[in-house]
Amino acid sequence: MKGFRKFAAGMLVSALMLILAVPAFAAFDHDVLNGIVLIRTGAPDEDGVMNYWRGTGFFVGEAGENPEYIVTNCHVIEEFILTGRAQGGGTLHVLFDQDDEAEAYLVEYDAEKDIALLKLEEPTDKRVSLPLRAPEDGMLGDEVYAVGYPLAADITVQAVSSFRPDDASVTTGSISRFLTESGTGRRLIQTDTAMSGGNSGGPLVDGTGAVLGINTAASNVDQNLFYAVSIAEILPMLDRNNIAYTMASGQDTTMVYVAAGAAAVVVIVLIIVLVAVSKSKKKKRLAQQQADQQAAAAEPSAPQPSTPVLRSMASQHGGMAVPLHHQPVQVGRDSATCRLVYRDDTPGVSSHHCQVYFDEREQVFVVTDLHSSYGTFLAGGQRLAPDTPVKLPPKSSIYLGEVENTVYLDLE
Repeated sequence: MKGFRKFAAGMLVSALMLILAVPAFAAFDHDVLNGIVLIRTGAPDEDGVMNYWRGTGFFVGEAGENPEYIVTNCHVIEEFILTGRAQGGGTLHVLFDQDDEAEAYLVEYDAEKDIALLKLEEPTDKRVSLPLRAPEDGMLGDEVYAVGYPLAADITVQAVSSFRPDDASVTTGSISRFLTESGTGRRLIQTDTAMSGGNSGGPLVDGTGAVLGINTAASNVDQNLFYAVSIAEILPMLDRNNIAYTMASGQDTTMVYVAAGAAAVVVIVLIIVLVAVSKSKKKKRLAQQQADQQAAAAEPSAPQPSTPVLRSMASQHGGMAVPLHHQPVQVGRDSATCRLVYRDDTPGVSSHHCQVYFDEREQVFVVTDLHSSYGTFLAGGQRLAPDTPVKLPPKSSIYLGEVENTVYLDLE
């Protein structure tokens, strides 16, 4: 027995030495937060009333130099473009802090690729540029991070936001697929990294802080699928405009895997030795586990929780229901950001009409009108004030602009 213990102790020391010799796998690089900025656009509606939208952008440029160019999604500034930009009464600003903003200017955009390039009047020392890295097939399964200022985060808890770098949200997931979009040829990164309205235009980065893509949309059919435009799509635009940028190189992990594999072999041998020494104890544990499993099987199973859903009553949707899973969803005509999407010719429905989420603690639906042109109404005809969350119990309904666009809120 003493011989086994000495051998096990020696193997454990060897395993620890190997594991400590392996560099840690990269986690989120907090310097990324210093490279992003909130983008706010404004445009007048047909009655001259100003409506505002927000999204995220990130700076590009030479490392160590004060940046002035910002990359974002085209749909983040879409209303600014459609209304004729500044000459049509539109506004385009970036916010460094609650009381610190600067006007931005549109350099170039590509609506099909959903990318846009903005410029400040002069370089700023309030943010830094982020390095870029073209995605590669070998990165499938790699951990990535989506960074931005999601509107849902502030509405959900009525947050006091100053839009500093540390006010940004960071979500993590992995790359599940690289694909090319039919019709546009746009290269996309598919991921399970959660995104919502306001995240659009922000960077999708790897563990070293290099930007792989531009966060752009959620899937219309699967709440766990999200997409970013490959950073390779913005590089030709930067080159055309003679804008300098920094490319990052991927870290060579060959030695990391070799060392980790050697450590794994040592740990496996150690486990075999310990199993041989403690065989009798394991039998007792298995017997206890079987007894616990039998006791658990005898207990009545807990009822399955109901799922909060939005069910459209509009004829174009055929009774389609959209489940709410911890994240607010937008309703409107913009297929890039809305999960309940209406046709472009639907009367009364704006591009970003309203937002709905389910408060699990209070068991109520929370509806917020997003400055829609024709209004969001309760079933009794009361119009909701813009940007003012309203709590509704299950089995309630709202309608967008017209009664034909009714949405039923319930637990199913």
